[in-house]
Amino acid sequence: MSNRPAHPPRLFLDVDAAMRRGDMPTAIGLARQGIERGFADAVLFNLRAYWHETEGRFPAACADLERALRLAPGDARILNALGRCRTSNGQFAQAIDALKAAIEADPGLALAHYNEGFAYEQLGELDLAWDAYGRALERDRDMTDATARLASLASRRGDRAQARTLADRALAAEPGHAIAAFAHVVCDLAEGKFAEAERRARAVADNPAAIPQARINALSFVGDALDGQGRYADAFACYVRANDGLRSLVRSRFEGAGAQETGRALARRLTREFAAVPHASWRPAGPPSPLPLGAAGVVFLLGFPRAGTTLLGQILAAHSHVTTIEEKPLLREGLEAFIHKPGGLARLASLAHSDIERQRRLFFEHARGDGLAVEGRVIVDQTPLNTLHLPLIAKLFPESRIVFAGRDPRDVVLSCFRRLFVVNPYVYEFLTLEGSARFYDETMQLAEAFRKHLPVDWHDIRNEDLVADFDGETHRLCDFLGLAYEDALADFARGARARRIATPSAMQVIRGIRGDGIGHWRNYEAQLAPVLPVLAPWVERFGYA
Repeated sequence: MSNRPAHPPRLFLDVDAAMRRGDMPTAIGLARQGIERGFADAVLFNLRAYWHETEGRFPAACADLERALRLAPGDARILNALGRCRTSNGQFAQAIDALKAAIEADPGLALAHYNEGFAYEQLGELDLAWDAYGRALERDRDMTDATARLASLASRRGDRAQARTLADRALAAEPGHAIAAFAHVVCDLAEGKFAEAERRARAVADNPAAIPQARINALSFVGDALDGQGRYADAFACYVRANDGLRSLVRSRFEGAGAQETGRALARRLTREFAAVPHASWRPAGPPSPLPLGAAGVVFLLGFPRAGTTLLGQILAAHSHVTTIEEKPLLREGLEAFIHKPGGLARLASLAHSDIERQRRLFFEHARGDGLAVEGRVIVDQTPLNTLHLPLIAKLFPESRIVFAGRDPRDVVLSCFRRLFVVNPYVYEFLTLEGSARFYDETMQLAEAFRKHLPVDWHDIRNEDLVADFDGETHRLCDFLGLAYEDALADFARGARARRIATPSAMQVIRGIRGDGIGHWRNYEAQLAPVLPVLAPWVERFGYA
């Protein structure tokens, strides 16, 4: 509990007075002084946390809010602030835990529902995000941010009429609202209205009152609009500015003391660890036990982001015996124990049978816990950078099938660089062109080592071949997976429109098979020149020379 005395000193009275008149800088300054003088009070820690948050120090903000909660357990507003800061710090699952607790403590707190929706959106749980934003609006019909977020979600799933209606409603309440403007931009881009998309996006990018993240997103959209107009050098310059801006916002999470291990660092460490483990250690001791929860099979669809995994996942999702799971952390316990902790591959290689069985069951329980059909289904885990996690897959699921999605490395790296993802330790590499190319190179090198030494069934499928010969490639894919071909696979786009795809590929996938992205890198050949030598071996290896 707080150690505020029965007759509080002047500092507490001054804090209260500053807050009542809306003078937050004074309140925060007094709170910092009070903490330095040894006062442990929830309000003081909450105020200092807000100061850390506004300065971008999200771990420090979370720490102060956790201290505030120990002094004021169950305080809905502190829990809401903690959820918001955890989301900003990339801790989306932990953020949702805090926000659910805030909602339980105060179901009428509209901001907690809104922040829960935003955390779900960052996780790719778009249906849950939609529901949470709707609940926020039920409690506060004037919450323009929630209306704008719903417009954004509608635009992402291709419902342009609803997206524009919701966006106009938000803009009528708050002219210039960035998220509502972006919903229109997404619709404009989908409809080929590139000049209009550029105009709307520049209005946000050039608005000094817009928050940095909004200006960054706007610059990326300006780049897309310029790309659509064939102004490729100008588009690339926008992508560079957007990525540089985003990198400056998140750099503290991934560089310096206590930083998270980034994708390239992980790839290099796993390369060393894998080389140190005897290859015979990966062979299963005997036939695997039946898959848990009555699953009929398990497939891991991987490769690299923007290489076509979303398209393949949605094609397979059209099959009556398949459940496609899109980039969910179904392997999370195994990843934490054996991939993200140094020395984990050696421990994984000698994992006891009972531990293997426990991990196998957890995978399917997570799938079922997400409300997905498991019994009698072939489970397709569509997570492209599970490429880095293949030793875990091979150890837990030696009977699994690996489908490796390929695409011209130059198109892949360009696409990774020019798309803004939710930033995590892997995506951080995409914020520079060199980082994108080097991460691709190091991931493919590791994939080749895994392909050579891990006992897994492997099937390659190139995006360009799928576009050129859809029927032949999908028949061969079904044969590899032991599935009877179904005509519904050819009409996968219809089902994809209803499945709320969360990846940046959503807009392309719901339009069906198209070849307009093939060879797009040639429009940026001059800008890609510094990294083309890095990619050249893979261009040759995968048959694109």
